[in-house]
Amino acid sequence: MDEPSLAPFTAIIRENAAVIEPVKPPPLPPGWTVWKAAEARGRGGHSPAFRAVLFDVYGTLFCSAAGDFGKDTETPGGTRALDELAASFAPGRTGEDLRAYFRRSAAGLLGKLRLETDYPELRVEEIWARFLEEEGAASGASAARRACELALRYELAVNPVFPMPGAQGAIARLCESGLVLGIISNAQFFTPLLFDAFFGGPPQELGFNPGLLFYSFEFGEAKPSPRLFAAAAGRLAAMGIPAGRCLCVGNDMRNDVAAALGAGFTAALFAGDGRSLRLREEEGAAGSARLRPSYIIDSLADLPLLCAPP
Repeated sequence: MDEPSLAPFTAIIRENAAVIEPVKPPPLPPGWTVWKAAEARGRGGHSPAFRAVLFDVYGTLFCSAAGDFGKDTETPGGTRALDELAASFAPGRTGEDLRAYFRRSAAGLLGKLRLETDYPELRVEEIWARFLEEEGAASGASAARRACELALRYELAVNPVFPMPGAQGAIARLCESGLVLGIISNAQFFTPLLFDAFFGGPPQELGFNPGLLFYSFEFGEAKPSPRLFAAAAGRLAAMGIPAGRCLCVGNDMRNDVAAALGAGFTAALFAGDGRSLRLREEEGAAGSARLRPSYIIDSLADLPLLCAPP
């Protein structure tokens, strides 16, 4: 499928934006302490002088109504939005038809991809391209664009997002401090457009290094795939930055913390939103001393001071 211009999709994100506030997270495991900038001021020695920061996107830089990318919510607003979407793209279908088609197709495709990798990732626009073909609603030069638009509008309906409090300010302050910034995230083609829609420019214009943008859909593998983190470590090494001097910030103990520690990074668990915090206690991740995060933060506004030289 030919790649359509992505510029018009930024407006779609803005038009569908609604404020999402973080919710109070559950208690952390015993002995785990949140790092607070106000308490650390003047103590010194709190940081190994980080030179780079790699961010997760969903649940870290952006609040996610479903708590994570690839999940969905079944709210009345989402149901109405899906019904309207079905009427626009596939008359005669309902929003629940769209949801059922996507879940069924994604599960089937992931099952096939698991024969090749333990960490399969989809390109959601390809699922919707097949849907439109089956509905006889895709033809001509606009087919790719319609599939991408349907993919984006579906995601916005089932999993609305909004900037996490303090995200834009933290990014700006870290850049001003001279740190190298990157992204390592489960993502789709529309994920980078969130930065355009909410922060006024693509990641590379906001201070993220264009060589340190690692999106799962481009790799065909999703976190916690070691391949993504190895690629990031290799790119940083080429820049003269050891993995241990790079802080990986994310909300998931398995996908972010354990995967980062396994690749030699320093890891910070972001525990600022109860929807997205993934302690993975049922998997043993939160109970393992070996996988304990180097830092725990519950406010992105604390991150620039955490990363400041001691």
